Amino acid sequence: MHVEHLSIDGSVVSIEAEADLTLGATAAGWAVVPSLRRAHPFTIHPAGHSAVIERAIQGDFEELNVLRTDGFSLKDGELRVAEVEVPTATDGNRRLTVGAWEGRSGCLMSSLVGSDRDRLTEMFDTLRFSEGRRGLAIDSPVTARPREPEVVKEVPGLGVLTIRPAIGSVLDRVPRARGRAVDHGELFRIRATSNALAFIAPSAVVEVTPPPDLDTRQMLAVAEGLRVEWSPRA
Repeated sequence: MHVEHLSIDGSVVSIEAEADLTLGATAAGWAVVPSLRRAHPFTIHPAGHSAVIERAIQGDFEELNVLRTDGFSLKDGELRVAEVEVPTATDGNRRLTVGAWEGRSGCLMSSLVGSDRDRLTEMFDTLRFSEGRRGLAIDSPVTARPREPEVVKEVPGLGVLTIRPAIGSVLDRVPRARGRAVDHGELFRIRATSNALAFIAPSAVVEVTPPPDLDTRQMLAVAEGLRVEWSPRA
């Protein structure tokens, strides 16, 4: 099976495997926001994600206190803003302003520390992003610092894939020794105490985190045929 997902900067991430690839993917990274004059983290989820989060909070997160919610039209979509309080490790509370822009093909999310609805709204208003045939992507500059862009996808029979471009800062963290040669790259075992793998392809580095109860032989059979390509935005 073959699928394509967009990275947060509009790069195309192609995945091919003998597995069910129909589940959606999440893209994350840091983009330069004109109103903030610095890079800020954003996440792109499949469309409808904000409603999923709202239902989960209402049913499962009693310790999270929702202080205020708003929703209004912005850039041919709907921006939902919530001010919440979350518990801290020191038995205190931290206030966050969370924003989710819902479009036809994706949900763009981010947050700011404190109660600052107007500042968060301005952040989404000045950030350049757009929807195309393949989905939602940020058009403002996306940076590799403090963290490289990544695409996260769950694949049944294999595990959770965390995919990053094969750029210098990512390759600096991969093993120097040769891995096990497979059809479309090399496989490495990340830790002796788990079945987590690293798959190194010419254009992408993939961390594979299988569930603890997954059959190792089944997982390796799928991993050996895995093909992943990261194609920068044209």
